[in-house]
Amino acid sequence: MMNKPMLHNYNRFVRSHRYKTKCKEIERIITDNVFVNAAVCDEIASTQEKLLIVREECKFLTKKLKQFESPSGLPVQIDTTPATKKSTPRKKSNTNVKIIDFKDNKDVFKDANKQIIENKKKRPATKRKKYAVEIQEPIANGNVTVYNFGQIIYDTPFYYSDCAIYPGGYYATRTYAHFRNIFSKCTYHCKVIRAGSTPRFEIMDHDKHFKVTGLSTDECHSHLISLINKMLGAEDLIPSNGNGDRFFGLTLPFVRLKLQEKPESKFCTGYIPLRSQMENNESELKAENDPSISFEGLHACLNRFRSRR
Repeated sequence: MMNKPMLHNYNRFVRSHRYKTKCKEIERIITDNVFVNAAVCDEIASTQEKLLIVREECKFLTKKLKQFESPSGLPVQIDTTPATKKSTPRKKSNTNVKIIDFKDNKDVFKDANKQIIENKKKRPATKRKKYAVEIQEPIANGNVTVYNFGQIIYDTPFYYSDCAIYPGGYYATRTYAHFRNIFSKCTYHCKVIRAGSTPRFEIMDHDKHFKVTGLSTDECHSHLISLINKMLGAEDLIPSNGNGDRFFGLTLPFVRLKLQEKPESKFCTGYIPLRSQMENNESELKAENDPSISFEGLHACLNRFRSRR
């Protein structure tokens, strides 16, 4: 039989051997995970590189499409016949050239210089093509009036969401309660400003006494609603409900359909297009009566609150 010290040493040896095997197994698992992680990182890097190449190709194809697209929307017929140079007869040089003395005919040279300057002024200036949707007359729909649909930017995902597109240069107005006197109406100017990879949103009143700029429509809209709530003496009497896009008019069906007509909208991955005018019309009409975006809805909400008291 083994004595107590030998038994104690044997138990210690067994325990240490067991822990060593567990440590080796854990080290092997960690090493495998490190290699797997490195392989995943390499795969992500290669996928991102492919995505950049595809985006550049999409840009190039969009530019080519715009070049072959007529302003009326009709397809342009391209002549594929090889171009042949037309032989133009050379003008015969006039041998009877009169030599004019500068000293004796100064007025002749002055008149020639004047004619050259006038011809340069009369040349029409070449106009650059703009691919933004410009409106000749403002389009009004309820409390929203759209003046410019702007230009769709699909390079970064910050210029669109699943239910709205934020085109750079978009400009619209909305009639809502004044931030200092809720019983009077105020026209708020809503703009989407192109600022690099992320857009800037702006709300400004007609008299330019109120102006807020933010990184999202909800940020600007919630700031306006907070001012109205402070004037009413309650912080959360009128909730904003995340209606920033709706306040700007970007979720209105006619705005979404107009932006979807542009070829750049097809490259806005993640945006769910609106199929028809009547698809989202009823829900938008109900949402337009929300007290955070409608003057009439705000006063109806206040009347209900007073009647409860």
